[in-house]
Formats: sequence, structure tokens, C-alpha cells
Amino acid sequence: MSLFDSHYRPISPTNCHRVAVGLAILGMTGQLSCPLIGVAQTSPRAQHAPSTSALLDQAKRLVQGGDPQGALSLLKQADLHAPGASEIHALKGVCLALLAKPIESAEEFDQAIALRPNYAPTYLSSGLAFANFHDLDRASARLSTALRLDPHLPGARFNYALVLARAGKYGESEAQVDIAFADKQAKESALDLWRLKARDVYYQKKWQDTIDAYRKVLEFQPNWPEAYFAIGEAFYCLNLPQKSMPELEKAVALDPEKFTAHELLGKLYQDAGRQQEAIAQFEEAHRLQPNDREAIYRLYRIYVHNGDTINSSRLQKELQNSVAREKAESDGEARATILNNTGIELEKKGDLTGALDHYDQAAKIDVANVVFQRNAALLLCKMGRPQEAIRRLRDILSLDSDDAETLQILAVANELAAGDLDKETTLPAAQASH
Repeated sequence: MSLFDSHYRPISPTNCHRVAVGLAILGMTGQLSCPLIGVAQTSPRAQHAPSTSALLDQAKRLVQGGDPQGALSLLKQADLHAPGASEIHALKGVCLALLAKPIESAEEFDQAIALRPNYAPTYLSSGLAFANFHDLDRASARLSTALRLDPHLPGARFNYALVLARAGKYGESEAQVDIAFADKQAKESALDLWRLKARDVYYQKKWQDTIDAYRKVLEFQPNWPEAYFAIGEAFYCLNLPQKSMPELEKAVALDPEKFTAHELLGKLYQDAGRQQEAIAQFEEAHRLQPNDREAIYRLYRIYVHNGDTINSSRLQKELQNSVAREKAESDGEARATILNNTGIELEKKGDLTGALDHYDQAAKIDVANVVFQRNAALLLCKMGRPQEAIRRLRDILSLDSDDAETLQILAVANELAAGDLDKETTLPAAQASH
């Protein structure tokens, strides 16, 4: 389940009072920003002719005032053979980035770096521009160089961590955030650091760390729905339903439009035997996300169990229509089978994280096939995460309480959770699909 939509906010000339690169990665409110990096500070040994200095100052004011085109026109008058040419090229790179001209912007930054190869702020400005144009590899390279040249450069480490996270490198991003926390000279926002840390550990499924990090976020931002949802999901995955439920209830109260919160809460209510409350949550999830097959399937099973033929027939038809739509686009079951079987191969090769991801994807595509969820639970047992396995096995049993293989695995998982690690040898092998 995704916490939030990952997207960039494009560069906006009206948002350029602090390097005008209004770049927000992972939905963060904090911007990638520093004071006209690469052009704002001129060292005593790099003083240039008064005319060039005056030109730069005037161009900066135009950029800060939201007129990058005017600044660019002014900079074209500069003598690029005079001292200060590197700053001219760097500011032209900023202007062209603001004007959404990635190739021209990159060329200007390259020239600025060629003239002044060891000046960290120019690498930072260039990295921000590349990130805004979704060139994450080059953005990462430039930002890491900026840090190598100046480990304490304001904004560099946080922005590097953002780019890594945007690229899905959550472990590397988390490491950079931890360095920023430890840097006594850093001036990063504690809230932004904790929010990024929380999201990094969430996507790595480090559930206790997720709880701890989001708790810190709530100290700064007490009513942030994302935090309550993430904490609730973490407790859910750790098989702590009594702790998960109030967090998810708070998330739903703060953000009633988040269907994933309703769906998780519905599962908890269903598991607790609170069928009417489960129905209400699943129906709301279904209203918000009509094509989510898990909500449809769970509602269908509850209504069948309750003998509600009207609603069960309605949902059975919806489920059939959903499956038909899925098959019209691609063969969902075949895709799930391939993902599951690839997961088994990855597990054999020792790539347990990759295997778990494949099982999870398969289970999401084909919600009616419990094999995929069972394989994920088996793997979690082998990874020393029995509580997470128990949670998933209970989800299966809430749909089919007599599933013999699931009951067998659950018995072993309970013993593993109790500390009898020798029981792991009694676990069955992952089941292939055909």
C-alpha cells in the first residue's frame, strides 16, 4: 500500500526566492532549496570585475523576482572570458532550468563546473535541476559530488537523500538522513528530516522503525493523517491489532478519503468479529476505490456468510466484472503466477527481499488465490519475522477458516513467535503456481 503519490512539483518562477527550484520529491512539503546555490556566494579569491559583479547581482534579483527570462537576457551580455564566468554560467543554468530547458541548462552547468571544478554549490544547483527534470542518476551523481567537496553544504545532504528516495533507494536515503541528524553543523528542518526518515523505513518495511519515526513526526505535526495510517499499518503487520486499530481510526477521522485506511480497518474489524463495522469500512473503501478487488471480495465473503443474497449477488457480479476488465487488459492470473514463481526462484537464490516483493505483488493482483499470501507468510517465518507471518495467515483464515495448509503454517509460526526456532525446519516449501 502506498503512503502517498510520488511526484515532482515543477520548477516555478514564482517560487525561486531560495534557488527557485521548487522541487518536492515524495510529496514532501520541504523544497529542494538553498540560497542561489553556485552563484550566491563569491569567495574573496574569486572576486571579479565590478561590471560582472553588478550584472550578476541584477540577474539574481530578477530570478528572485520571478523573471528568469529577463535574467537570462541580461546574462547574455556578460563577458564570459572575464573573471566570474563560472558564476555567470551557473546562474544561466538556473534560469534555463526555471524555463524548463533541460539540455541548455545542463550545458551551462557543465561549463560552470569546467571553469570551477571544485566548487560544491554549483554541483548542488546542477543536481537540483537534473532532479527536477527526472534525471535521477545524474542528479544523484552531482549531489554526491557536492557532498564530497563540502559535507556540510546547507541543503546538500537532505536534497541528496530526497533524490535517493525518489529513485527507490530507501536504504541509502535513510543513511543520508541519519548522517544529517548527526551533523551538528547542519541546518536542516527536523520535521523534514523525520518525515523523510519515516518514509524511508516504511518502504523498507522496517515496522518498529516506522512507528518510532512517525511518532517523532507527530511531535512536530500532531494531526498528520499519513503518520497515523503508517503507524497503524506497522502495528497491523506486527500482528498487534489492538494497537493498530486506534491509529487507523484516527487516520480515517483525519482523512476520510483514504481508501487503504478503511480497508485495513475493515480487516481488523472482520478479524475481531465486528462484522457490521467491517462491512461499513469495506463499503467505504469500495466507494472510494471501486475497482479494488480485495474490498469487493471481502465484502462478498461477509455477505455470503451472513446469508445476504442481495448484496452477495451484487458483489459477485462486480467481482466478475472486475476480473473481466483485468483480463481484457492483461491476463492477471498469469501475471500473478509468473510473479509467484519468480519469487520462488529468488528465494532459492537467497534474495529474500525480492522474493517477498514478488509474492506481495502476486497476492495483490489475484486476491482470491491464497497461495501467494501463504508463500509470503512462509518466507516471513524464514526471515525471522513470525508476527508479520501470523498477521497474514490470520487474514487468509478470515476468508477461509478451514484452510488446512494455512492452519499448519500458523501453528509453526506461533511456535516460532514463542521462541522455538527449531520449528522452522518443519515449514513446508513455497508453493508454485501453474
